[in-house]
Formats: sequence, structure tokens, C-alpha cells
Amino acid sequence: MEMFNFSSGETARFKRALSFVHRQELDTELLAANTLIVKTENFEDECEQLAPYFSGLGLENANARLVFHPNQGGHKILVNKAAISELSYIHTMVTELVHLANLIPYNAEYGNVYRFTQEQAIGHYYYEFLLWTKFQAMKIATRAHALASWHEQNGEAPPEGGCYQFGKVSLHSDRVVAALGGLQAAGTIAAWREGLWDVLEELAFYFGRLAFYQQTPRPEELDEHFPAAAIAAMVGLEPCLALYAALQQARTYGQWRQQQSPIRKAIVAMQDHGKGLFAPGV
Repeated sequence: MEMFNFSSGETARFKRALSFVHRQELDTELLAANTLIVKTENFEDECEQLAPYFSGLGLENANARLVFHPNQGGHKILVNKAAISELSYIHTMVTELVHLANLIPYNAEYGNVYRFTQEQAIGHYYYEFLLWTKFQAMKIATRAHALASWHEQNGEAPPEGGCYQFGKVSLHSDRVVAALGGLQAAGTIAAWREGLWDVLEELAFYFGRLAFYQQTPRPEELDEHFPAAAIAAMVGLEPCLALYAALQQARTYGQWRQQQSPIRKAIVAMQDHGKGLFAPGV
């Protein structure tokens, strides 16, 4: 894995951070020979240049851009220098590597992801795949960043007793609350359905962050401001927690294959809940 425009210290810290990632989650040796990571000062321009050749996969963000080659090596990750500070590049780069590691087997199983029609994407569980890889990336990147940061402050030796302890961490997600607010403001079922995917994406990120701290779907035990009432009203609390449980159980690509249907079942239950909001009693 080649890194360009990174200092030797940044490279060393990143390699240290990868030691906190399990090989089943992210096989860095598999990616090493075929992946280039570039820190760029011209992020927006470079993304614009890529657009005619690599359409969006639903994974794009302001921090980094994954350039995935479906039929060959030579994958690239562009890191936005302006969007990172201190050790945040670790979280950003691990996130993109997790997406890449998950896209490779998915693409091998279902074919070129860039050529999917909407019907094929639905049939191949692509939207569920996106939620899962975003959850996985947040969970794994949160761990790598948190433990790397801990060692920056406390030295190379592991903590006594092998248990890491962190200061007070805010786990609340204003973005989840805002997305739920969008559903509350929806005046039609069509607007509600469109907003649902924003909610699902934010829940995937939120639950991924919580999953670093817990292995059971009990968000209220970690986040005292968990928006249970708003979730219950807008999408249904039971299917929301079922989604979290299915995402937690899918720790590898093979396990995600087993959780495809439970993830979709939870989403369908949320959609049915939404229908009830606009057609009560039907």
C-alpha cells in the first residue's frame, strides 16, 4: 500500500493504527500491492476530473474519494488535505479501505457495480450493502482512531489489564435527529420515503460508532439522549433496533450475506410504518 504526500511520521502512525484492525475485517496485505493513497490539496478538482470515468457509488464524502477499479488493481484513495486535522486522517483512510475491502468481494459476486440498473441494485441488495459497509467502516475506523490516539497520549505500552479507558465521549448524533426531523416535516409519503434513506444512512453511521463500545443493540445504555421517541414515531423502534442487531452480527462479508434479508426486512418494516403515518387504519 503506497502513500503519497504523507510524512514518515504520518505513515508510521497509520500503520500502527492498522494493527488495531482485525484481518477478517480488513486484509491490508490483500490491498497492499494494488492501492495508492494520496493526500491532495486539489481534492475538488481531482474529484471533478474523475467524474466522467467513475460514477458515484454512494460512498462519496467531503473527506476522501475512493477510486475503485472493478476489473483490475490500481485502486486509489484521494484524501482531502483541507478536511483533516491531527490524527483524523487515520479515521478517513481506514473508512475508505474498509469500503474498498468490501467492494472487492461484492463486485466479484455480482458483477461491475458501475453498470447496475436500479432493478439490479435492488435485486443484488446494493442499498443494504451500502448501509452495512458504512456501519462497518465507522465501527472499525472509530476503533483504529481511538486506540491510535490513546497511544499517542500514553505511549506504546498497552494499558494495564489490557483494558483501554477513555475520557467522556459524546455519542449523541445531531445528524440522526436532523434526519428524523426531515421525516416529521414530510407532507407526503413520497417525501417521507426519500427522507427515509437519509435516516438509514445516519443510523448506520451512528450505530457503527456505538458498536465500538457495545456488542448488543442497546443504544439507550450508551446515549442518554437516544431519540427513542422520535424513532418510534417516524420509523418504528423495533425495526430500528432489528437493523442495528443485523448490522452488528455481520462482522465479515460472508456474514453480511447471511444478514441481507434481515436488514431488508427491517427496512421494509420501517417503510410499512411510514405508510401507516399517511394512511392510518388502512
